[in-house]
Amino acid sequence: MQEDPQAKSQPPIEDHPRSDMEFGGIKPKAFQRDEKSSKCLVYILVIMVIQGSILLVFASYFLRARTPGFEIGSVEVRNLKYGNSSAPSFNFTLVTLVTVENTNFGDFRFDNSTGSVWCGSEVVGLMKIPKGRAQARASERMKVSIQVSSVRLSDANNLASNMSYGLLELKSYVKLSGKVNIMNIMKRRRNPEMNCFMKLNLTGNTIQGLKCD
Repeated sequence: MQEDPQAKSQPPIEDHPRSDMEFGGIKPKAFQRDEKSSKCLVYILVIMVIQGSILLVFASYFLRARTPGFEIGSVEVRNLKYGNSSAPSFNFTLVTLVTVENTNFGDFRFDNSTGSVWCGSEVVGLMKIPKGRAQARASERMKVSIQVSSVRLSDANNLASNMSYGLLELKSYVKLSGKVNIMNIMKRRRNPEMNCFMKLNLTGNTIQGLKCD
């Protein structure tokens, strides 16, 4: 009787684990998905930190409301009249070129403002600065006239001493009140102010030693 070739014993089939389940080889798919998710989260956090840093720099530089600069460019003396040492007096007009320098990335609008001119400790003149607007990163120039007179002074002796060398010492103070508007996002009130010291040469009809801070 012949043996059935198919009935011959076959070697047992060995059950090998799948390659994707081997911990010493390729990592499991679930672990790979977790690792990819962690990397994506890290990338998102890094991008958020970079964007936050950019926004912080933007806000600190572009959105910061600075106080505009305020200065006098020139001073001209007109219609000067003055008395001698026995009857000291003076009357003249100062014509000044006032500049508002706006370094902000937004407009600076200022209201009607007043300033004063002093001789010693007394006011001898008032200046009026009309309301205006300094555009972003630009300067606004205005010509302002000031009538100065000794009529307001109460002490003629101090005035005679002040004028004895042909020089009249004066000082001025002015303060602007306005608001900086940056892209309609930030609005801040800013009040630039300026103190100036000068000497009027009575014989030369000129201003000398003008200093402002």
